[in-house]
Amino acid sequence: MLPYPDSLALPLKEGIRDLRSSIRHEARAGAVSNQLFGTPEPTRRLARLADGMLTRAERFAGKVLSRDAVDLGARLDRLGAGLAEGHVTERTGDVYAVCQAICDLDGPSGAVVSELKLSSRNLDRPLSGEGDRALAAARIAARMATLDIVRPCLGTVLASAGREETKALNARVALTAWLAVLVRLQTREDARVILASARWATEAEEAEWRTLLNERKLEDLAALWRQTVPYLP
Repeated sequence: MLPYPDSLALPLKEGIRDLRSSIRHEARAGAVSNQLFGTPEPTRRLARLADGMLTRAERFAGKVLSRDAVDLGARLDRLGAGLAEGHVTERTGDVYAVCQAICDLDGPSGAVVSELKLSSRNLDRPLSGEGDRALAAARIAARMATLDIVRPCLGTVLASAGREETKALNARVALTAWLAVLVRLQTREDARVILASARWATEAEEAEWRTLLNERKLEDLAALWRQTVPYLP
């Protein structure tokens, strides 16, 4: 059973997000057109037109509707508050928003974060080691990296590099997200600055951190994060 009432709308939202990501990635890169026709045109032109329509619709919706989802700082704060008690958050929508923001740091990435999987995989069950926030963050990152929540959108499936790259992307996003939560606990810096710096640190140390993650040496990973956090963002 999914954990919160509006989860009944998640399958529809998931499909719309996938379509939107596919359109925007095609508008930017022309990946499908290049795969099929050897050139990024002509489907790229159609994608740009659709992307423009989506952008205008979103701007209009932003004026009409209250959008708590925009405040990534508040989401990081809620995730950080849960670490002291050894759990994630009441709503995995916060995790979804942070992970998708990481994927989109450089613009449309062709990657989609599945809020539906996050909601159904019991990510927020209690953890041991309460009070040790770095260790709790490492344990959640390790669990999240195995859930396969980040995947290529439908529009990039033809050009997908395969299973190993998807596994690497899931680990990278999980590491970046929970390192960012720890950094936010230490500073009130802008959330996007924190995400960018956490991504930079993860990319620089990815080989070692992923090895520790895969080998479940989470105490060692937590120790490295304690050393890293004071230097970010």
